Amino acid sequence: MLTRRPVRFATQFGSIQSDPAGAEWIERAKRIEALGYGTIAMPDHVVGQVWAPHPALAAIAATTSLRIGTLVLDNDFRNPLITAREAATLDVLSNGRFELGLGAGWHRRDYESLGIPFDRGRVRVARLAESVRLMKRLFTEEEVTFQGTYYRMEAATCAPKTVQQPHPPILIAGGGPRILQLAAQEADIVAIVPYGAGAHPPTVGEVSFGGAQAQLEALRDAAGERFAGIELSMFLDCLVTDDRERAIAGLAKRSNTDPEVPRTSVYRGIGTLDQIREHIEKVRAELGITYFCLRGPDVEKLGPVVQALAGQ
Repeated sequence: MLTRRPVRFATQFGSIQSDPAGAEWIERAKRIEALGYGTIAMPDHVVGQVWAPHPALAAIAATTSLRIGTLVLDNDFRNPLITAREAATLDVLSNGRFELGLGAGWHRRDYESLGIPFDRGRVRVARLAESVRLMKRLFTEEEVTFQGTYYRMEAATCAPKTVQQPHPPILIAGGGPRILQLAAQEADIVAIVPYGAGAHPPTVGEVSFGGAQAQLEALRDAAGERFAGIELSMFLDCLVTDDRERAIAGLAKRSNTDPEVPRTSVYRGIGTLDQIREHIEKVRAELGITYFCLRGPDVEKLGPVVQALAGQ
């Protein structure tokens, strides 16, 4: 599954505890930019100490040249018209540097906090499908009237008009067959996650190279000719250490899981900078993934890896 796309890197951060002041938030973004990262992405939760994504991204857009993105918005939190307008505004404010990442939602506590139903996964994915297709119409049509299963609109308009045409890149993240089918049909960028992520502790098979390969093959089959135009992405949780086995043992103990899970996971980079770089190169060579969102406590330490591989 080789690809000629250049490698690029994002990082995801949004913790208020680690970035308690606005000035520190901006300074960290500037450091990330200087290290060679191309994108800062924001999660979307209403529980925990996290920034609200849209205003935080607007601040970064105004003070850096980074691309900005949501990774990912929970579709159920907002009406598609609101999401489309906020995305369009960020695309204009950033002069075309916004990526609209969407997901079907997974964190039950978010739903409990908001007081909205946490529907079955198939319902959440079906609602996301209707939302994505509706937003594409809102981005490209002057006025939209729509009567669907989940959403209804009368003479709806989306302003401002986006800089990126026909709309900002749409990223869909997921691991199950239904959401991968949707991503194959509608997404510009697909971020794979382990099957069942958030629902249960991961198994060796779910996080293995083989598990990711099977997901990508299903994506390829569903996408058909579209597949060549889809950018493949993933989270990579990194831990820089000179003692890989000790770090793996610590992770397994803290999460009460089999050490083989972090040891063999395609979604983890554990070891020296050289070992993490080799892991990224292996993922690209074997899976064709080129867009990596690096996370964890050592994001800034990973600067040499980012500088070596970005654009390759």
